[in-house]
Amino acid sequence: MKGKLCLLQLFVVIIVATAPVGGYYDDYEYHATANDDFKQLILNIIVDEAGKALVTGYVEHEDVDSFSFLKTSEYLYENDTNQLYALTNALTWKYGDDWGINFTIYGYYSEYHTTFYLPGDVKLGRIKCSEELEYFVTASNESFIIDTQGYDVDNPMTTIEYQQPFKETGGAGVGFDFGFGFGFGYLLLVIALSVLALLLIILTIIGAKIIVKMRRREDTRRMDMEAEAAKVKKGEIELTSEMARVMETLTDREQAIVNALIKHNGEMTQADLRYETEIPKSSLTGILRTLERRKIINKKEWGRTNVIELSEWFLRKKE
Repeated sequence: MKGKLCLLQLFVVIIVATAPVGGYYDDYEYHATANDDFKQLILNIIVDEAGKALVTGYVEHEDVDSFSFLKTSEYLYENDTNQLYALTNALTWKYGDDWGINFTIYGYYSEYHTTFYLPGDVKLGRIKCSEELEYFVTASNESFIIDTQGYDVDNPMTTIEYQQPFKETGGAGVGFDFGFGFGFGYLLLVIALSVLALLLIILTIIGAKIIVKMRRREDTRRMDMEAEAAKVKKGEIELTSEMARVMETLTDREQAIVNALIKHNGEMTQADLRYETEIPKSSLTGILRTLERRKIINKKEWGRTNVIELSEWFLRKKE
């Protein structure tokens, strides 16, 4: 037990030492404050040949206690950075030659991203995910990588079934074992992949923040032009400064929906809205639910679809 904790602490030190701390804190603070409804889960789950899983990544404070697998795991959680590091046997199961991973989290996430790493010599079987999630599989000499991600997901679930070849143990001088299934070479690979994944996530968030700011500036200029045009076109919506300030707190997809409604005089069917914004049906439903909770839109049933309209609260001019 002491050896496992020491190794976990060493892994934490390596991750923290290699991450660009300043930008990392700022970006997560940006996501937390830009939209009160925005909630992230970003995890790497690395599974060894014995079914032991190393779990690292970003978890919201309120979710840590709700993760049932942590109750039987060794883990560390950094409150300042929302980083989780855990070793667990609770995510895998074995029946004969068949193995499986079940990762189910109960809650709503605006952005959900989990990456599973399996030994490269396994034979992958069936992979099942929640309908809001998409997954991609890649392979290298050392591991299989199953990348799952989605937006506006309720109770995300991923199940991966696989088989791995039988290996005889024994023989002196065949490498090092740390007592929980990770060999020395495999552990170095795990550390390298985790550091790389963390850096990629940080760079992605920084890049996304820059792109969002650029798009918002462009959208603001475009909406100003549309507002001027609206003054001479009777019946069209005039974008006020109050409406613009509300829109600055929205995500890119939420802004796309509101802009489409403004373009169509504040009212569209849900089917037409999906067609114009090109947002997948499963994601659109969650985004509309969020906008409705914030009193930006109203939703009314109309035949087999819904009519989506901008709310009076959003449209009215404030003194």
